[in-house]
Amino acid sequence: MAAGASVVSAGSLAAATAMDPSVPRAVTVPIGPDPIYDVIEQHRKATREHIEAVRIQFAYEEHGGKQGERREEYERLVALTDVAGVAMADAGCTLVNTRPTTLAGILALCRYIGPLFGETDQPDLPDHIDYEDDASAYILEAFAYVIGRAIEELMKAGQT
Repeated sequence: MAAGASVVSAGSLAAATAMDPSVPRAVTVPIGPDPIYDVIEQHRKATREHIEAVRIQFAYEEHGGKQGERREEYERLVALTDVAGVAMADAGCTLVNTRPTTLAGILALCRYIGPLFGETDQPDLPDHIDYEDDASAYILEAFAYVIGRAIEELMKAGQT
C-alpha cells in the first residue's frame, strides 16, 4: 500500500469472483524498467488469491459449512477471505498510486486498469484512498492524478 494511505474496499464478494479476462497478460508485460509492471503483477496476484478465497468460502457455505462442527472451519475460511480482500485492496491502492516511469508503463497501466473501471462498483479496487494529511481521493481521481504526473515527469525529462 502507498505510504500513508488506507483503503476502504469496494464491491461485493460475488462481483469479485468474475475477473475480466479481456486484458491479455502480453499487454502488461514489461518492455523496459518501470516499477508499474511489478505493481500490476502484485495486483493481479492479489486479485486471483481473493477470488480463490471467495470461491472456497462460498463452496463451503453451499455444503452446509455454517452449521455445528463445521462452524469453526467456516469462520477460519471467512477470516482468510477477509485477509485476501484487504491484500487485494492494498494492492489496488498501490496500483493506483504508483507512477509509471515510461510511456510503455503508462500504456500498460491504462490497459490493465481500464476494464476494472468497467464494473459498476470496481470490486478489485478500493472505493477511495485516505492519505496521512487528511486528504482523500476517489479511485478515479487518484488514477487521473498519477497518470497526469507521470506524463508531466516524462515531458520534463524530454520524452514524448
